[in-house]
Amino acid sequence: MAFCTITSKACLILVSLVFWAAAAGLFFIGGWVYNTYHHYNELTTANLTLIPASIILAAGVFMFILGIVGCIAACKENKILLAVLFTVLLIILCAEVTAAGLAYGFREDVRKAVNDGLDDALKKYNGTMKDQMDYVQKELKCCGVRNATDWSSSKGWNNTKTVPESCCMMKNCTVADRSPFSKKIYQQILGMICSCILFCRSKEVRYEVLGGPNSGLRV
Repeated sequence: MAFCTITSKACLILVSLVFWAAAAGLFFIGGWVYNTYHHYNELTTANLTLIPASIILAAGVFMFILGIVGCIAACKENKILLAVLFTVLLIILCAEVTAAGLAYGFREDVRKAVNDGLDDALKKYNGTMKDQMDYVQKELKCCGVRNATDWSSSKGWNNTKTVPESCCMMKNCTVADRSPFSKKIYQQILGMICSCILFCRSKEVRYEVLGGPNSGLRV
């Protein structure tokens, strides 16, 4: 059982380090969104940028604190901290499953909001709209909202036989979804298992035989 305790400690500390790495990644993503917001703030008809960015930054702070709690709980084998860690990880797991369900349920609403904003920018394509549309096309390496033929119906683009310089001829603007959520869920489940093992094994009373093996005295 000592091996299980040591292994659980090591795994829990490793999970805590992963939380810190995830927090750093979330800080980077949230900061990047705030830094580049002015490039696309007029392209969407809904608050699809700053609100998620704020949530991402808040999640980064939470993950950082959770990593600290995980390290302390693993090193001290504190039952209260282990119970708190297990409960928080369980809540996060449930929240992620709920968020995935909501994202799937409202995917059409989000897609429509983004498409409406991009369609409006493509039709106008002047002033700020032009700069932001060019930025999005360069960054995403795409052309138009759905494909390059969208530019033929753009009122703001005079030359209907060509496309803007920021455009590249690709089939669509979508990219492959390589979501890290599944890996994070595995890490959280591992953390929950390790915290349970340490919770059950922490602060056990170890007996030693006094007066020889036949004395029958233990402390």
